[in-house]
Amino acid sequence: MAAQPDERRAGTRRGLVVVLLLAMLVRLPLLLTPGFDVVAYKIWARVVYAVGIGGAYGADYPPEPGSAPYHYGPVYLHILRATGLLYAALRPAGDWHDQLLAALLKLSPVVAELALGLLIWAFLRARVTGSVALTAAAAYLFTPGLIWNTAYWGGIDAFQAFFTTAGLLATVGGATALAWPLATLAVCSKLTALPGALATVPGALRARSPRGLVVATLGAIATATLVVAPILLSGQANTLGGGIFGHLDIYAETSFNTHNLWWLLTWGQGTRPDTTIVALGIDYRILGRALFIVAAAPALFLLWRFPADAPRLFATSAYLTFTFCMLTTGVHENWAYTLFAPLLLAAALDRRYRPLYAALAVTFLLNLFLEDPPLHRFVADWMAVRYAIRAARLLNAVAQCALLGWWIWLLCIRHGQGPLRAATGGRRRDRA
Repeated sequence: MAAQPDERRAGTRRGLVVVLLLAMLVRLPLLLTPGFDVVAYKIWARVVYAVGIGGAYGADYPPEPGSAPYHYGPVYLHILRATGLLYAALRPAGDWHDQLLAALLKLSPVVAELALGLLIWAFLRARVTGSVALTAAAAYLFTPGLIWNTAYWGGIDAFQAFFTTAGLLATVGGATALAWPLATLAVCSKLTALPGALATVPGALRARSPRGLVVATLGAIATATLVVAPILLSGQANTLGGGIFGHLDIYAETSFNTHNLWWLLTWGQGTRPDTTIVALGIDYRILGRALFIVAAAPALFLLWRFPADAPRLFATSAYLTFTFCMLTTGVHENWAYTLFAPLLLAAALDRRYRPLYAALAVTFLLNLFLEDPPLHRFVADWMAVRYAIRAARLLNAVAQCALLGWWIWLLCIRHGQGPLRAATGGRRRDRA
């Protein structure tokens, strides 16, 4: 006898609980590792706890190894403040350098990552079969590179990924008034969310609803104002711009460990200054930004033409993030993190994106692994291994450039004349 809808729905929810628990169990042991990005976050947490959110951008940061002035968006300041308060409550006499603080700093992005997996499932379950929705959530939560970046390194990209994806989902639902504030939260988490968040714009402009645009714009402004309110109320507004935007050109290199076009063209010499003139007075930095605009323009135009095409919306957001990482300079190896949730949603709705997701999951993991600081220290004296790693990096750059070409063809050329057709067997017949 066939299972009833209520039974199938209950089974799907039990499966989701199992997936979330397993995903958390995989990440828990990694919370006990020192982490990589966490070195600076510990110092930031201590300073923010001492001076508050309002004084973070203008504070004096101690001259310790790994220390740098706070240069992320203001959203993370609120999380640092909460983490600092929790750490001080759990360990009042703590020295702010121990593993407990590292684990707490990793825990918040891990929770955001799990919440994003849940968000993916909740959106898809009304549009595809229950098994596809559950498989998609599991595929996201067990993508190795995401676990590596968040639970092992301690990267905070899960916050911007969550808000970017939530903004895209609101866009699919026609809720621009919600989509733009969510996109604002993403950009206020890290500026690297901006390329992917641009996908929320064409549909709203195509709607040609002046009232809707005004409401969305005011909502975005209000959201940004609330986030930076502690800084404004502390009289530190003058430090805000420099703190957020001043780091954009700190990493003035052609590639800051990302196996992209510039890594390939410089033959692995990513540390070459991106202010080096290429030709006709144009340097790598200007050329990279121009290439990004050229690659992004047709995707955004096609999204404007077909605003109701949900797979295209998700694929375009992910594409813009990847294009930014592959074509601009000074990019870190983990900045592509944000593309995986939107691309997974596109792949769940259109199977033609599934091979692309699988391939990018491999190349992204390889990029992180081959640039892992402990790995570098381990093989420092092994010349042969170092040459092998260099060759592997170049091959990975070739692979990622090829994937970019494939994506351009898939999104802008092959399916540039109309909506991408869903290839998951159509809309669900029930809510199992």
